[in-house]
Amino acid sequence: MAAQESANYVVSPPLDDDGGVVFVPGLGGRTKFVDRWNEPGREHVVRRAVWSEPMNVPPVDSRGAALASLVDRSGAADVVLVGHSMGALVCLEAAARLDGRVRGVVVMCQYPPHRTPVSPLAELPDRALAAELDAPAHIADTAALAEYARLWRSEYRLLNRYLESDPRPTLNAPIVAVGAKGDASSWSSENLDEWHFYTTKRLSVHMVAGGHQMVEELPSETLREWLSTFSG
Repeated sequence: MAAQESANYVVSPPLDDDGGVVFVPGLGGRTKFVDRWNEPGREHVVRRAVWSEPMNVPPVDSRGAALASLVDRSGAADVVLVGHSMGALVCLEAAARLDGRVRGVVVMCQYPPHRTPVSPLAELPDRALAAELDAPAHIADTAALAEYARLWRSEYRLLNRYLESDPRPTLNAPIVAVGAKGDASSWSSENLDEWHFYTTKRLSVHMVAGGHQMVEELPSETLREWLSTFSG
């Protein structure tokens, strides 16, 4: 347990008291594509939040608390949280703890908790799970698969536990909910509309082309257009 307690988010570039935009990935934690969103002259800088011990898997609400604690320690008084998939739920939990310090939250490819079905993937054997997740060959075809499969199952079990706990955090910040037309986790705009239960402010819903990993191809201009709705 001691190792798990020491794990935390690492935000790069680090947050300062000017605040900024923080991107939180979902299962797998890919963030390299964020570099495309930070072309020279772009404001605000989009920062990556990466879990410091990827083979250590805490619950969703614990990750939200850890992210909120990081923002607290930075002194940032004005942040926007952007979350993809399970990262969107982490942002929800973090924003609920930060309250007035969050200017807005963007949730991508994630239905609200009460509309997200419990996942059966946690019970699949290693290779079937790797196939469902389209795992790269350097993982799926090596001895490392067993350890990665353990991690994936742990993540899905914790996600299921979070969904079954019927959480209802409510934010005092606007939400932008983004769905992908080819994504089973977000294709229904009607389900995305129910993010309004989680905010006392405005909700806007946007649908884009692509599947669950559409975030990796998302143009900077599109993201910044959504972020601009949090101004003023």
